[in-house]
Amino acid sequence: MSKQDESTQKPVVPEDKKDKGVIRGTIKYPWGTVRDATVTAGEMSVTSDTAGKYEILSVDPGSYSVEARAPFTGYEVTTQKVDIVAGEAKVVDIYLDFEKAVVEGHVYDSSGKPIAGAALSGVLFGKDMQTVTTDENGHFRFDKVTPGDRFIRVNARGYMAETRDFTAKKEGATMVEFRLQPASCRFYGVVTSESGRPMQAEILLMKSGIVVQKTNTDAATGGYEFPVLP
Repeated sequence: MSKQDESTQKPVVPEDKKDKGVIRGTIKYPWGTVRDATVTAGEMSVTSDTAGKYEILSVDPGSYSVEARAPFTGYEVTTQKVDIVAGEAKVVDIYLDFEKAVVEGHVYDSSGKPIAGAALSGVLFGKDMQTVTTDENGHFRFDKVTPGDRFIRVNARGYMAETRDFTAKKEGATMVEFRLQPASCRFYGVVTSESGRPMQAEILLMKSGIVVQKTNTDAATGGYEFPVLP
């Protein structure tokens, strides 16, 4: 019979601490465990070890908010509720997620008329591509954005694509507005792998076996376009 993993074993309260409780667990984030995270319950505070594990001993019975704070920026402070009973120990594993900001705005044409159905894409939260479309008022909104320097690329049928760099704020919503210029004729699209991740590739536009135009996809989004065609 294989040895049971330490994290799944029932925590034990020492005999001389039967009137107290214990809180222990593991601090995790999207790519594994977090060392040196600060974990606080009431007035007691410890740091996680190299494996992301922590243990708070001699906890008085009662209700606590266990707070975990990453040792680096870009992650939310996360809390979990736990009730401690004398002589018992509780396992409280905490997952740290990215800080979140909101980005919203509108897409208009050159005359100020809203453009419905425009597609806006960007690597805005973690490493994954997000895409939304505008409503009938040309409005769009991203609810999960990591604060900091970001970009959004907008594509709308019949208009030139546009990419906007901006800084997402931690507080409140960051507003981004677009005014697109019409394109007489263009091809555009996105190249992805089977798993949906953007790919860098050379795109050739050919007529009668002759290359008319060529371009490369955007490394971050996989998007490409031939803005103006004869």
